[in-house]
Amino acid sequence: MNEPGKKLDRWVFFAMSIVLTLLLAFAGYRAIRRNAALLIGDFFYPYLALNRVVTHSVAEQSLWLFSRAELISKSETLQQENNQLKTEKLHLETLAEENQTLRELAQLPPPAKWRYYTVQILLRDPLFWREKFTVEINPEMKITPGAAVVTPTSTGVPALVGVISFVGKRHAEVETICSAKLRVSVSFPKGGNGFLNAGERKAAAGTIPVGYIPVNRQVAAGDSALTTGFTATIPPGLLVGKLTTLDEVDQNFSSALHVSGLLTPEVDFDNLRFMLIATPETGDDRGANP
Repeated sequence: MNEPGKKLDRWVFFAMSIVLTLLLAFAGYRAIRRNAALLIGDFFYPYLALNRVVTHSVAEQSLWLFSRAELISKSETLQQENNQLKTEKLHLETLAEENQTLRELAQLPPPAKWRYYTVQILLRDPLFWREKFTVEINPEMKITPGAAVVTPTSTGVPALVGVISFVGKRHAEVETICSAKLRVSVSFPKGGNGFLNAGERKAAAGTIPVGYIPVNRQVAAGDSALTTGFTATIPPGLLVGKLTTLDEVDQNFSSALHVSGLLTPEVDFDNLRFMLIATPETGDDRGANP
């Protein structure tokens, strides 16, 4: 009859033997794997590198077969192909930027009871780059003179570009807010209105004069100017720009009723290409923004 203590010792010895065997097998596997990888890599490297060496050697020998004129010709051909690839890359980058701009325009919601039509600049006069340009339109848009032209700012806020001054069959001319001929009424958050391209101030580089601001209103430099909606063809609340400077008048010693200032527009007129034309909705054309 076996004693219980000896039976237990045999089971413990058996379990420890299994654990020790597994540890030795794991350690041996890692050592064999590492050494086998080094051995195989060193053994097969000359055979794996042979293809590359032979390819380079054949290529170098082929170059020696060409004359100087042929090498120059091939070099010029490769340079032309490289320039063509660069041009195609720039074209693809431009298309990507245009696609992103069109997506932003499509996502810009129009004001209530208004709709937007997307248009593209067709022609710009270098002498009046910021003052006016021509856009391509579709006769079905039913654009009329005076319609507001809008574009989103970098923060996605709709900003006023200008108004339509002339409408043809397939094109329309835009008079921007930078043009001295355009008068647009604007309002300020704390009260008070004014008019673009009016007053006693002269436009400086990158700014627009704004005048007829009531002297008794709390208007200060840094305030945003928005469209008032007094004109039936321009939606209210469109961002125009921010006041850069404003005349300081002491009402105790001056009888002036209005002050003038300079406004920095929110629109980047130098890089405009796509924009929106806002038209009031009618009973026949209520629906989605095209």
